[in-house]
Amino acid sequence: MNWLNRARESLGLPAGQPAATALPGRVARELEREQLRSEGIVTAVQLVMVCVFAALYAATPPDFSPDAPVQAVPLGLVLFGELALLRFYFAVTGQLRRAWLAFSVVAEMAVLLFVLWAYHVQYEQPPQFSLKSTEFAYVFMLIGMRALRFEPLWVVLSGATAALGWAALLAYALYAAPSNPLTWDYVTSLRTTQVHLGSELGKILAIVLLTALLAMALARARRLLGQAVSGRQATADLSLFFDDGVARRITESEDEVMAGQGELRQAAILFLDLRGFTKAAAVLSPSQLIALLGEYQGLMVPLVKAHGGSIDKFMGDGILASFGAVAPDPEYAANALRAVDAIMAAAAEWRQRRGAVGGASPEVGAGLAAGEVVFGIIGEGRRLEYTVIGDAVNLAAKLEKQNKAESTRGLTTQDTLELARQQGYSGTKEIRFARRVGGVAELLDLAILSS
Repeated sequence: MNWLNRARESLGLPAGQPAATALPGRVARELEREQLRSEGIVTAVQLVMVCVFAALYAATPPDFSPDAPVQAVPLGLVLFGELALLRFYFAVTGQLRRAWLAFSVVAEMAVLLFVLWAYHVQYEQPPQFSLKSTEFAYVFMLIGMRALRFEPLWVVLSGATAALGWAALLAYALYAAPSNPLTWDYVTSLRTTQVHLGSELGKILAIVLLTALLAMALARARRLLGQAVSGRQATADLSLFFDDGVARRITESEDEVMAGQGELRQAAILFLDLRGFTKAAAVLSPSQLIALLGEYQGLMVPLVKAHGGSIDKFMGDGILASFGAVAPDPEYAANALRAVDAIMAAAAEWRQRRGAVGGASPEVGAGLAAGEVVFGIIGEGRRLEYTVIGDAVNLAAKLEKQNKAESTRGLTTQDTLELARQQGYSGTKEIRFARRVGGVAELLDLAILSS
């Protein structure tokens, strides 16, 4: 039975189990939401069609007897519109079950075929007259419309209804004809009510072929849609563990992601640290400690991102952020300085707020340095990591530690400050000249970011 399963799979039909179960649950749910939105599009298109055809019908002078037993078009439009509205209501309210959808697909095609059949009654012509209606083209439109839902099943169901329905109309026309209804002369079939059997069988064949082609195309499109939804979900998940820019680089990379890939960048590196965190950890419960870290990170990270920064990693109470590393930024230093200003203001308010209720309120320390860094992938085998490497990274870490010696909360170099000013930063900072920084051989001129 493997061949049957493969055939069913090619049409998007279940092979022993529903196709959705082959996907992660949330991916399947996202696909279902996309299909519901598609159902709204289908309904909107159908209602527009009903309105347009109703207007055209009303504006067209009648060319049939006022005593005609049935007016096919108004009746068909009413039935079609009611079906579309009911399906839309069920879709919006979350009550659109597959059984109702199947009924709707069959019913809307049946309504169209009924209208075509009723033409011979309305115009008081032999039943072969119905087969010559130019409205036959709308059969293909209805089948194609079912493709908007990205489920081959409904295309197949619509096409099968059309093929069987047209075969039934053909059989009825041949059975109910008052005289010989058949001809093999194409010209005669055009000029009379006689039926050219080859043409009618050709219509059925065209319906079947279109249905099969659409179903196969939809099966491929559905697989691609599933992959696209999975990729979007993966990007969203990766963004929980990586910076948004890094997540996009991973999911949108044209080449295989591997260790050793790197790019030189002019960037600013920011180290943030909770000063007094160790002392707070000694008196806080585990849940209180995690809550403190959550508040701190929840406050700092949005400010970094708001100024164009990217979070490289969390290191306990430390945060390593970069500006201009993940993606080039002509104002990387200026944006980094603006971010530090916003962080220090927010940290002061946060510390005051926690202190007012008797909570632990450690200070936030910052070290900032700009320069050339390597942004790339390190690691081995199946465990990789995007990070920044360079002298600026090391210097930023040392400047953060230097805050203790300088009795400050934030430090950078005068060179970084001047670079930020060249890029549009307008803030003024105290400069301390010729300071010795631990781990740095030469003396540095330091700019005080916060004291």
